Amino acid sequence: MIDARTIRNLSWVRKATTIAAGIFALQFLAMTASAAESFETPTLEHVLTVRANIDAPLSMGKTPQGERRVIVITGGTFEGPGMKGTIMPGGEDWQLLREDGVTELDARYWLRTDDGAVIRVHNQVLLGPAAETGANRYARSTVRFEAPIGKYDWLNKAVFVGTLSVESAQRPVVVTLRFFKVN
Repeated sequence: MIDARTIRNLSWVRKATTIAAGIFALQFLAMTASAAESFETPTLEHVLTVRANIDAPLSMGKTPQGERRVIVITGGTFEGPGMKGTIMPGGEDWQLLREDGVTELDARYWLRTDDGAVIRVHNQVLLGPAAETGANRYARSTVRFEAPIGKYDWLNKAVFVGTLSVESAQRPVVVTLRFFKVN
């Protein structure tokens, strides 16, 4: 049987629990505010410009996700601070043209530096719907490199983003990608 004393003790336990929860919440808010005050905004550093020559798209046709096509990367050049070379032929750019007008690109290819190193590139791009006349089409990417340990190992140890533009009047068609290290 619960008597008046037990009820008073339970009431005190509830109050103590409420006070402890309040203190915890205040400490959490203080930590969050402290973290927000020290929030660091990343900066970008240009590391590489790639000019890739590409073939005409080969369409697979309509799939449940959208229209799928592939473009062969036939070669090209690249240059950045402390590195330059050629794009090895045989890379592929798989594309998905979605119903909402957005195009997803998933390109994989290899760079050969002037000093003989081979660097694997995996670039994933999001192209917004076709822009209105005079406006730039949204084109941003995330890129991952796989480089040999040594001179180019720094490519394995950072996050990179990029931009893309197409020079379709030129033959062969050239895609220009500019890659930036997120500092």
